[in-house]
Amino acid sequence: MITQQDPRFKNLERKIGLFTLLALAGVALVVLLVGVQKDLFSPKYTLNVTVDRGTGFTKGMPVKLSGFRIGRITDMALNEQAMVEISIEIAKKYSKWIRSDSTVKLVKEGLVGDSIVEVAVGSLDKPELKPGESITYLKTKGLDELADEIAEKVKPVLIEVRDIIGYVNDPNGDLKKTIRNLELLTRHLETTRSNADTLLVNTTRNLEEISNRTTTLLDASTRKIDSLDVDKLNTALEKLPPLLEKTDSAMANIAAISAETKKLSQQAFPLIPGVLSRTEELLFSTDRLVNSLNNSWLLGGETTTAPSRSFKAGDSHE
Repeated sequence: MITQQDPRFKNLERKIGLFTLLALAGVALVVLLVGVQKDLFSPKYTLNVTVDRGTGFTKGMPVKLSGFRIGRITDMALNEQAMVEISIEIAKKYSKWIRSDSTVKLVKEGLVGDSIVEVAVGSLDKPELKPGESITYLKTKGLDELADEIAEKVKPVLIEVRDIIGYVNDPNGDLKKTIRNLELLTRHLETTRSNADTLLVNTTRNLEEISNRTTTLLDASTRKIDSLDVDKLNTALEKLPPLLEKTDSAMANIAAISAETKKLSQQAFPLIPGVLSRTEELLFSTDRLVNSLNNSWLLGGETTTAPSRSFKAGDSHE
């Protein structure tokens, strides 16, 4: 029996084995590179964190320091106090920055990023944390707590906004009344402006009329002045000073006469009562003489009652 063999399949087993070895070497190299990149083969140590709630924490969650990944969460369990014990595995080369005053907290990378455990750098004068020791946990507020806090802060603002909107929309409120008053004032201002325009037009017309009349009067005055005889006016003005001098002299004479009259009156006034008294006595004597003659028998008179006096003593007007 003749066996035929394809030359293409010659040494096939050897080629397959070599390819398998190369593939396994590539896989091992990739695993090695990934392990080196992720510090899978570097020395590590474990620190413990105790939190009141395990919400947000998961196994394998990255642990970062200043934005660099230094480890991960390896285990989570409840302790006797119902607290959550979390074990974090950190590369040994980063232990120099993790001191006794270092803290960890749960944060998000960005606004909507994944949650990570952030480790704060400790003081260099503090001792390094030993493997198995606990690191302080700083509690951060979750989204629900932040939402509640924001809601509590925003609620008074919303209430004030609602009250302001209600105040603005109140038809009997001050704002609505002010707007209505402004509208009424605007309409009145339009009427006032119309009246002012009319007044200005009338004033302009009156001013034009007054200007025309003033011009006419000035023209007439100019013509009157032009028609005056300057020579006659000068002659009248030349005669005026002597006339004024004569008037002044006459006024001085009148003043002197008035003074003399006053002086004579003052001198004669004390003598008037005596003259009046003597005149009264003379009239009384004459009246008595006349009465005696009327009653005398020589004149054939009869005895009659003496008539009453025809004047009163002391009356200088009778």
